[in-house]
Amino acid sequence: MAKPSDRQLEKHIKQSAQDSASVIFTKHARLRMRQRFVNDPMVLEVLRLGSFALPPEPDMKNPGLLCRMQRYVAGVQVAVVVYVEYPATNLVVVTVIDVKKD
Repeated sequence: MAKPSDRQLEKHIKQSAQDSASVIFTKHARLRMRQRFVNDPMVLEVLRLGSFALPPEPDMKNPGLLCRMQRYVAGVQVAVVVYVEYPATNLVVVTVIDVKKD
């Protein structure tokens, strides 16, 4: 299968995030969420309504891509890095960033 364009990948992430069961959180992501006072609904909003902050990058350990979605939500500029194996619908939240602080 051909590599998707950034626009196709962003649309895929937004559509996949509509089903919260498709969003999987790593332990690292949960830890960062607690440290940065970011909750699940905030992460889901970023994934559903945000946009790419940086171009997707290949993951060094796995065949998929790391994508950084970003959005201003609940008074905080939040970035969520997700691992995506296009066209699979599962999204693995790798980390969560408070852009203004980090």
